[in-house]
Amino acid sequence: MMLSNADIHDALQNGDLVIDPFSPAIVKTAGVTLHLGETLLKPISGGLVDVKNNIVPDYEEITLTDENPYPLQHGEFVLGHTFEKVSVGKRLGFFIEGRSTLARVGLTIVQTAMLVYPGHRNRAVTLELANHGPNPILLYPRMKIARVALFELKTPSSEEYDDKGKYREQSSVGLPIFKNEILGRD
Repeated sequence: MMLSNADIHDALQNGDLVIDPFSPAIVKTAGVTLHLGETLLKPISGGLVDVKNNIVPDYEEITLTDENPYPLQHGEFVLGHTFEKVSVGKRLGFFIEGRSTLARVGLTIVQTAMLVYPGHRNRAVTLELANHGPNPILLYPRMKIARVALFELKTPSSEEYDDKGKYREQSSVGLPIFKNEILGRD
């Protein structure tokens, strides 16, 4: 079941959902608006990605400021993160997606990793930003970047993501981790 604004306020009050920093203005009719954090990671071309041996490209770290936004070029891909840190309890999960206004100029914020599992605690959400439009798009810190649709599980999860999840240690934007990807083991 997808949560309405009233359900979201209840979840915030009872601690099933924690958003830091929080403003009532981010709660919409059936979701929450999140903002872009100040750190981007831009993959450096020329490397090799090997999922079997956990080889990832090197990344350039970019810090966004209001005076120095990042111009995401056509066809360019960077990793970012939400400004807000989010926690969801055993009864909730959420889907994160881009905003329609930004999609209309070519910006996507999630390529495939749109599900945030129950037990995600006090962390930003990593974003996979890509410009599919013909024009550069300026990325500013704290710009409205994503929408979250929360859902309630029929029964609480018996496990929490942060007990075993491979990205549980990241504090802001997270690099990829290929852990047993080829072997099909979790």
